[in-house]
Amino acid sequence: MAIQDEIRLEAIRDFPSYTPLREVVYQTLKKAILNGELKPGQMLSENMIANQLSMSRTPVREAIRSLENENLVSIVSGRKVIVSVPSLREIADIYDIRLIVETEALRRITPEHVDIIQKLENCVHQAQTHIEMNNLLELQKMNSEFHLTIIMALQNQKMMQFLDSLQDTIVRFRHYSLTNRNWAEKSEKEHKQIVDYLKQGNPEAAVLVLQKHLKTAKDVLGSVIF
Repeated sequence: MAIQDEIRLEAIRDFPSYTPLREVVYQTLKKAILNGELKPGQMLSENMIANQLSMSRTPVREAIRSLENENLVSIVSGRKVIVSVPSLREIADIYDIRLIVETEALRRITPEHVDIIQKLENCVHQAQTHIEMNNLLELQKMNSEFHLTIIMALQNQKMMQFLDSLQDTIVRFRHYSLTNRNWAEKSEKEHKQIVDYLKQGNPEAAVLVLQKHLKTAKDVLGSVIF
């Protein structure tokens, strides 16, 4: 397992001294999985993690159990632990949900929703800067904020709570797809097209772009993982 030096050093430093060790391990590994430093299918060694974080195997085992419950790691034959590899069914399900929710939200955004459109426009501008600086983590954050801003137009608290339960998976998928530089650039161009259509009062045109956008993202994700 290759956790970079800065990760294992900051793992302890970033947490208050009273934080349970299992929580330190859990948060450290989860962050490394979601930001792509630990890849799908990569094997995790309890002994190596414990040694790197200077602790016993017990909190490591407890953290891995929590990650397994969240489908971020999997136990395979021989009791080996790997970073979970998303199935084609899981990918399709997530993007189907996003397509239903985000297209409906987009239809509700009119030119009168000045705050929402300004937030979307700001995401596009910042994302372009991160592309030019090749800063994938910040680009992913802006990409996530763009799509969450669209969903907020629904003003549906229950829907937001439901999507929160899927957010780790959505963020993980988004990060993997954006490692494709060509898609990262094309994705932000399509975001700009969506904003332009919303400013023109043409949400149906924006929906067509979004539908193509999500289908391409799903296809790119499949090519990156498989």
